[in-house]
Amino acid sequence: MREGGMAYKEIGNILGVSRTTVSRHLSPAIRERDAVYYAAHKEEKRVYAAAYRVTHKEESAAYRAAHRDEIAAHNSEYRLTHKDEMAAYSAEYRRTHKDKLTVRGADYRCAHRDEAAAYNAEYRRTHKDEIAEYNTKYIAGHKAEKAAYRAAHKAEYAAREAKRRALKAGSIVGAAIEQLAEIKEIYRCAKEEPKVRCYLCGEFIPMGHRQVDHIVPISKGGAHCPSNLAIACDECNLWKSDKMPEEIGILI
Repeated sequence: MREGGMAYKEIGNILGVSRTTVSRHLSPAIRERDAVYYAAHKEEKRVYAAAYRVTHKEESAAYRAAHRDEIAAHNSEYRLTHKDEMAAYSAEYRRTHKDKLTVRGADYRCAHRDEAAAYNAEYRRTHKDEIAEYNTKYIAGHKAEKAAYRAAHKAEYAAREAKRRALKAGSIVGAAIEQLAEIKEIYRCAKEEPKVRCYLCGEFIPMGHRQVDHIVPISKGGAHCPSNLAIACDECNLWKSDKMPEEIGILI
């Protein structure tokens, strides 16, 4: 149409779009000019757009409702033809808005806990192979970081493993609320208290070297309850292993 001598406005009237839209799509010079202008007036454009959205909410909603299919088709086509630009933009946005996205994600998960849990469960069920492949590749490529993290968080890993064993053995099932609170406090002390003595050697334990031990090992019938938990240093706990108290001279 442009080659036939039609003006941008005439073409826009036929297509149902503005003259500006037509000129921007057909003229590289106009696109370049607009790009330079927008780059120099980002803030003004942002303020104007925000104000426009506030004062034209009803019109925008009505337009989207009336042109739902066209908008969906346009967005789909745009995503297909601008994958690299969108990926680059998304990566840059996530890099520069980490705190905002973290807060937004936490708020959403709190407000949609059940939906999120259902979605995650369904995703894990239908993408088992992809998840396993990703985890395998990630672990293989981050061995050093994982080893360093485990070394710096020995107490947390030991606590997690102890709880896992307790759950597997069923020794925590049916525990009273008060007991669970006491158990939580023992683990908190091991992690946060400035001065904690090892129940085996009696020495103060430095941060990062504390572990919560089952006095009577779970593997030998011990319970995951407050009376069977004590804080030990990592060396003593490693030495004690799964020995019974009487085997190491402790009276209970």
